[in-house]
Amino acid sequence: MKRAGAVIISAAVTGAVVSYYLPSALEFVSLVPFMLVLFSEMGEKKWLRRGMRLGFLFFYVYYLAVWHWFLQMYPLEFTGISKGSALAVVTVAWLGLPLWQASAALLQVPLFLYMSRSPRLCRDGKPRAAAPAAYAAVLALFEWIQSLTWAGVPWGRLAIGQAFFPAAVGSASLFGPYFVSFIIAAVNGYIALAIMALREKNSRRAAAALSAAVIIAGANILFGAVRIYIKEGKSEGDTVTVAVLQGNVSSKEKWSGEGESRYLGLLSIYSELTAEAKAAGAELAVFPETAIPASINGENTMREEMESLSSENDIVLLATGFWDAGENLDHNAIVTVDADGGLDTENVYFKQHLVPFGEFVPFEAVFRTLVPPLAELGLFDGNVSVGEPGHTLVTKYGKIGGMVCFDSIYESVALDGVRCGAELLTVSTNDSWFDGSAAIRQHTAQAVLRAVECDRYVCRAGNTGFSCIISPTGEIISSIEPKTRGFAIGEVGMRSTRTLYSYIGNAFVYAAGIFAAVCVIANIIGDCKTKRMNRKADAENAENEVRDRDRHRDVGDEDGTV
Repeated sequence: MKRAGAVIISAAVTGAVVSYYLPSALEFVSLVPFMLVLFSEMGEKKWLRRGMRLGFLFFYVYYLAVWHWFLQMYPLEFTGISKGSALAVVTVAWLGLPLWQASAALLQVPLFLYMSRSPRLCRDGKPRAAAPAAYAAVLALFEWIQSLTWAGVPWGRLAIGQAFFPAAVGSASLFGPYFVSFIIAAVNGYIALAIMALREKNSRRAAAALSAAVIIAGANILFGAVRIYIKEGKSEGDTVTVAVLQGNVSSKEKWSGEGESRYLGLLSIYSELTAEAKAAGAELAVFPETAIPASINGENTMREEMESLSSENDIVLLATGFWDAGENLDHNAIVTVDADGGLDTENVYFKQHLVPFGEFVPFEAVFRTLVPPLAELGLFDGNVSVGEPGHTLVTKYGKIGGMVCFDSIYESVALDGVRCGAELLTVSTNDSWFDGSAAIRQHTAQAVLRAVECDRYVCRAGNTGFSCIISPTGEIISSIEPKTRGFAIGEVGMRSTRTLYSYIGNAFVYAAGIFAAVCVIANIIGDCKTKRMNRKADAENAENEVRDRDRHRDVGDEDGTV
């Protein structure tokens, strides 16, 4: 029970750090109790069963802590469903999503325990010096795997717990967010190794392990600090003054009303904000996600209104709404509107990563049968269509990589934009349903990581907040508080620099995967050799027994005893 309690506390504290209830520095020690239990399981024969049990316990509690804010979304007024249905939805979401994610994440523990059967990682049931780094690599690999499909939802990566400590995430510019998670896990692992050595009264081994933890953490922070110092001393070159607009319109307010009455009031709000931003010196204005929930190119006045707004204020708009692609296909879109050229129908970004149960219903027949309220949660009559990757928005100030809400938690979207020439990144999001919970900071942290990974300014506009401008070093240089109407404004550089990460992508994760595969294959080959040797020894023993029996019988025949 003590071991289980230690694992639960470790998971809950780590989740609280990622939710920003506890200082980010705690994340470099919060995993230690879990690591102590994990390392104590090395060398055990029942590695599969014990590993799955340990992995599930840790990751289910961890994700329960990370996703706790689902409960704060009750009663989901913006959806129009009853309070009873809302209670069912938030309960299923809070308990079910962590269950889903833990069911995949837990596999990293038995995988590591099987890998640790190698003498390079474990000897006589005790972890060797490479064990902490090996598990950290496996953890980073599984975090990346979660980003490959909509079902993974890579929201709770360890790296986001450090996002508001810029020096700690600078290494993301080298090898990406998974490398930051690797650093965190490795530091915890070496501290755990030091504690185990102290228990064995091996002070020399303890000092070596603790030194490794200090060196890894120190080198990571030193690199980040130097990177910040170097970039702060450089001039930006071409700049543009950007305003991120925050209308402070909740999801419930935004979706109330019918037809044109739904968006005329919203248009008035954003028209006023645009004019105020222009008066403050803005040259480009970024709207939050579906700021005006109407078809921009449909049979309404939206296009004309946007073009007039841009022309009257002589400002470039990154306006948002829906794009009617015909055949009942609607995209959640960002469009460019220029004072001279108007709305460019060839220059539109479509959201790539849709929100499950918000913009589409996965396994719709299953959920309509098992949890009908969850299937009815979406705000649209049908599913929203997915956009194609690698598209940038071309403006007179340069190329812009747009992201809509959920896009910003996937590093691939920002990387694709930069590789296609994006000199600035923007995020148009709707976080109003988070209602002041930890989810707002968790979501903003994702945008901070994108800025560091790509060495780009990120301009983030939210319907009710948090709206801000983030520097390439991860510093928030301008912001407006949530649940207020207004805008944040700042001068940003249009950058053409490239980070190592933008060139090599997730090569670090691929290397971690290759390392794990090599360990597994080596162990499988070793197990096969051991089995062959055992079978051969058993066969030889059997032959020797037969030979001894025959010899004994022959001797008995000769002396007449048989």
